[in-house]
Amino acid sequence: MAAKAGILATWLSSAQARDIELTGAATAYLERARRRVAELARVGEEQAAAHGLTVLKGRRIAAHMPGWMLRQSGDADLVAPGEEALWRCVLDLSARYDAVPQGVSVMDGEFGRHICVAMKWPAEEPHLDKPMGADVSTCAFTGDLKGVPVRAVPPEHDDLCGLFAVAEERFQRKFRIKDLLDFSVLAGLAERRLGDALVSVVREHAEALALAPELRALIRKTEPWSPLSRRWRATLDELGPPAKAEKARRRPGRAGVARVRFGFPLDTVPSREMRATVHRRAGGDVATTPLGSCLLVETPVLTEDVVAEALGHARTLAAEGGESHASHRDR
Repeated sequence: MAAKAGILATWLSSAQARDIELTGAATAYLERARRRVAELARVGEEQAAAHGLTVLKGRRIAAHMPGWMLRQSGDADLVAPGEEALWRCVLDLSARYDAVPQGVSVMDGEFGRHICVAMKWPAEEPHLDKPMGADVSTCAFTGDLKGVPVRAVPPEHDDLCGLFAVAEERFQRKFRIKDLLDFSVLAGLAERRLGDALVSVVREHAEALALAPELRALIRKTEPWSPLSRRWRATLDELGPPAKAEKARRRPGRAGVARVRFGFPLDTVPSREMRATVHRRAGGDVATTPLGSCLLVETPVLTEDVVAEALGHARTLAAEGGESHASHRDR
């Protein structure tokens, strides 16, 4: 049941803490999971220190859990202060861990441009475990890409940053037991820090981050498992009106909503600049990046002709870039 719910390692850590004897296989699985979590935490800390990135969730939540409890982690969520820092982080991950890009996303809107790169590298046991990963983005929250705007800057404190990062997950999937555990820990942390100001502060952030419906749903999902305090029950009630108002605002054309395009890889020829440059063309724009060139698409279904034409354009761009670089060097 724990495996089906996606919390097997967490459940095993609980069993171990209660002196339940584990089999050798279960112990090996748990210890491997602990090493995975530790490595991902180390990755986040390294990149934060080296390139000024901010870690979302991960160690920032796990640090407030009981010492015996293992908070599982699939990847490291990192927010870069700008595009140059993002690419330096991505190249660092590639050099340190032989990580490869699983996807490059370009989000455009009235706010300008945001970039998100998903990096992957093999797990300790690649035949049994999901790859290690890091999602590096220039914005904290992307929304649903339909009616929820991009929000670039995450909350400062661990408790609110974690709460709203967990709430944001609802745009990707349904809430899981792991999310309920996170909320239970973060809710107590926030209440101890804010006291009677909890209700107003949470509402203020929920409105500013356009996450009142998702946070309210997370609270209601958690309540049957973990009873709410008086202040959190009041917060749940207080979030009702802003949640209703936020849902009414979620319509096409809302200010701040991103147009997202996904990068279909064409080559691994790196650009000379630490940024993505989008080259307009009739058959689909091509972006040159420090990781190589990619065709920017809105759908995963592509014909061979479209890819062949884009590859030809990428080769031309690479050749022009090489000639320009050589000319600049000669001068």
